[in-house]
Order: sequence, then structure tokens, then C-alpha cells
Amino acid sequence: MKNVAMLQNEGDLPCAIVASGAEIFRFAISDLMRRRILIDKVYEASNWSNAQYCLAHSSAASLIIVNSDVIKGQCHTTLRSLRLAYPQLRIVVIGQSQERMKILALVSAGAHAYVLETTPMDEIARAIHMVVSGHIYLPDSVANLSVPEQSEDRSKGLLTRRQEQVLELLVDGASTKEIAYRLKLSEGTIKVHLCGLYKALGVHSRAGAVASVHARAY
Repeated sequence: MKNVAMLQNEGDLPCAIVASGAEIFRFAISDLMRRRILIDKVYEASNWSNAQYCLAHSSAASLIIVNSDVIKGQCHTTLRSLRLAYPQLRIVVIGQSQERMKILALVSAGAHAYVLETTPMDEIARAIHMVVSGHIYLPDSVANLSVPEQSEDRSKGLLTRRQEQVLELLVDGASTKEIAYRLKLSEGTIKVHLCGLYKALGVHSRAGAVASVHARAY
């Protein structure tokens, strides 16, 4: 494991960052990264300022695992800023909240995974593997959380048929341009359908929409 001060003497080998105010958390996740994810170079940050320093001084950082304690109160703003500044960075958030819409909102803001603090280490390793492989991870419990009945029942008119088609293509990874081509509509029309789709699902981005589908699937 490596601390912030060692960054200046390191080369640009692939690396990850673990950010948490709890030393035991940083130690456990860093150890897991080395043994299970096979990333030897892991920088530990005890606060968000240190995490930002790590990101700014390590161009090889491809993954950051953030305990929500270091970004408490500004999670959404922080995640959006991360995605804008480091579009290739994979982001895993570990926290205590089990509220479905809050979790989906974090994914919508930029997180590639949300993992509960009580999750066993084997499952945390699986979640990180999924994120590193390009997937989004959500805890199984998300599908069981209490939400208004209408928000979970697409068969009762939550989405229009066109929104259903757009959502299916989003899940397949299609871009706005590709969706427009496949549905024989203009990109402007697709953007209108996307706005309505996000509003109906209670999310703010395509990542949030896709995550909501995965949550119902489990």
C-alpha cells in the first residue's frame, strides 16, 4: 500500500485509489485490491483533498473506491465533477444508505457501483471486478426496497411504448444517434423521449436509467 507522499516518486503503472476517513476501511480495501483484484499499486487517502491530490498526480489511476464518509453532504456534486474531470475513471461508492432512489441517484450522478458497508468482502470483490470489466453493480437489496407502486410497475403505464423502446436500446448500449437511426426518428425527438424517460424513472442520466432496469432484474 502507498500513501499520498509517495506519488511523486512513482511511475505511471495502473493504480487505484481508496478514500476513507477510517484507517481500517482503507487497509481492508487496499488489501483486497492487491490480493483479489491484482492491482498492486493502491494509494490511500484519508480525506477528499488527499484523494483529489492522488488523482491529479497519477495519470494511471483507473479506479477509485470512495467511502461515502469522505464526501458526505456533497456526494452528487462530487461524483459529477469526477466524471467530467476523469471520464475514464471507474468509481465505486461504499456507504450505509439502503434507500433505493438515493442509490440510483448516485449512479445517475456518476458512480459505477454502490456497495453497502455491511457487504461481505467476497461480494465487494465481485462488485469491483464487475466495475473494472465495464459493468454497473448494484446490491441485490435495491430491488426489495420500499418504493411507490407506480414507480416499479412499468406495465401500468409508467412508460410510453416509445420510451420502452428507447430504454431497451439504452440498455443495449446504443448512443442517441444510434437510437434515432434504429427508430427512424430525429436525434432531437430522441432527446425529448429521453427527458420524459428520465423523469418517469426518477433518474437524471442514461446510467441511472440502465441501473434502474438492472435493479428490477434482480
